[in-house]
Amino acid sequence: MTGRAADACGPAGGGARCGVPICAALPLVLRLTLGALFIISGLMKLNLVGLSWIHPSLVALEPRDFAFSIRAFKLGLSDPLVQFLTFAIPWTELLCGLALILGLLTRGAAAIIALLMLAFIAGIASLLSRGLDVNCPCFGALKLFCTGPLGACHIVRNLGFAAAAGVLLWLGPGPCGLDRLLERRAT
Repeated sequence: MTGRAADACGPAGGGARCGVPICAALPLVLRLTLGALFIISGLMKLNLVGLSWIHPSLVALEPRDFAFSIRAFKLGLSDPLVQFLTFAIPWTELLCGLALILGLLTRGAAAIIALLMLAFIAGIASLLSRGLDVNCPCFGALKLFCTGPLGACHIVRNLGFAAAAGVLLWLGPGPCGLDRLLERRAT
């Protein structure tokens, strides 16, 4: 079995090429979808560009709004750490989203997104266990799949994003990414 056949359908490769186009299309669809979501999320939190041209509800936040959301988790974080996270999280989302769209460093970007989602899930679970009622502008007014204060819906949504990132971590970029192009040049 060639390395490409194993990568096309996951590490095991199923013994041969899977013969199903979804094996090639799934990584591309996941990369483009997750990448776009995290680019939009990062841009909204950084207030770098207006996104209302994409959708009227995509209103950019001021960084202080995101900092307020981080503080609302009441995790005892110092002000310098909150300020760091206010910019580190959105830039991480933006850069990982861009990497996924390009199919560049796909597995690394997917791993970082999965870790972010698990951290967010832990934060939300902490809120729920302490009975805190927090609204987070994670996706702005878009309210991606969930509305209202952070709760079980947000945990399920983030588990879905983490699972999609996990699939990309397992499958890699698929045949249509810069990782593949660089891999071919190296051989």
